Amino acid sequence: MDFKGGGSTDDYFRLEDIGDYTHVEEIFPIGVATLFVINIVITLARMGVVGGKSLNAYFDNFGLEGILTNTSLVVLLFQVTRFAYTSFYTTGGRPWSPFVFVCVLVVVQMLHDLMFYYGIVKQLSFGKNEMVDVLKKYSEENGSRALAGHAAFIIAVAIAAMLFKDKSLLFLVTMSVVSLYILPLALATMGPKPPPPPPPPEKKAGDMRGWNGPRY
Repeated sequence: MDFKGGGSTDDYFRLEDIGDYTHVEEIFPIGVATLFVINIVITLARMGVVGGKSLNAYFDNFGLEGILTNTSLVVLLFQVTRFAYTSFYTTGGRPWSPFVFVCVLVVVQMLHDLMFYYGIVKQLSFGKNEMVDVLKKYSEENGSRALAGHAAFIIAVAIAAMLFKDKSLLFLVTMSVVSLYILPLALATMGPKPPPPPPPPEKKAGDMRGWNGPRY
């Protein structure tokens, strides 16, 4: 599947085949594409466009740890999708289909999100895991929009990975270095924050209750 634009634009907008899970070298452009799109998501979140206050709280609280978790998860989801695509779709000699691959990828991502939400997020009470606590607030704030947002994110990563696959090693290394350079700057940008908790009520004058107050 190509975006035909005439001339040399075909070289830049061709959606290359990334569907074979045995091609380990394709994990590199997938990882670079993930970092590239995550930078876009962080920028949009800091601008208040996506995710709300809870997504900004996730980036504030976990920073590069959260990015490491997300990047590892995306690569894992791609590898599961690549296995399913290779094992069940291309066995009959079917040609590469970016559309089918993206559909399988979105299904895999949604299955993961639902299993993670109902198997972990809903089961753990507040105070057991800091990251899960933030994800609870993220789910409460965004509801079903969270699934749609994750699907849009994973589709963007897939398209970027398909575009990056046939690029030179120099391009991929440069893109990854630039993304890593921008990432801390994007995380350090101030985004929307939840309102601070209300102050504790002031003690009334003459209230002597406490260690030195009357016992009865």
